[in-house]
Amino acid sequence: MGDRTAGRPPIPSRAEYGEGAGEPVPWETVDRLLTASRYFWLATARPDGRPHSIPVWAVWHDGRLYFATAPSTVTGRNLSANPCAVAHLADPREVVIVEGTATRLGASVPPTAVDAYEAKYGWRLDPDDAGMPFYALEPRAVLAWQAKDIRGTAARWRL
Repeated sequence: MGDRTAGRPPIPSRAEYGEGAGEPVPWETVDRLLTASRYFWLATARPDGRPHSIPVWAVWHDGRLYFATAPSTVTGRNLSANPCAVAHLADPREVVIVEGTATRLGASVPPTAVDAYEAKYGWRLDPDDAGMPFYALEPRAVLAWQAKDIRGTAARWRL
């Protein structure tokens, strides 16, 4: 998955954003947090541009975020019209934001991702089920920081 060299996003110099003394969040921490997270917020855009956000179950596997949604849901319809999406962890203290493109996979989902989903949630989704297909969010950018020192820990990867 692309270059893993972190850049620094612009962070205003405000006291509440920390002193900037910390180190940027390392990719290994990002990977660990994404793998361990049980819940993610997924944001998509409606055809008229209005945002839509929903909590989802997902697994971070081989550098992609795998989730499932029915094509008839607002999320499924939005992704059909515009595959751009953003997912982030539920915890506002350890922030990880994944920006990218979601692709409907159908039977092409890796079996190891299906296994990881079942291991995490105790529910085995059938990749051939057109009523609840898997999607893979392929990251274009990942941002991360810790709330205790946003300026010091903020990192951005462009992938």
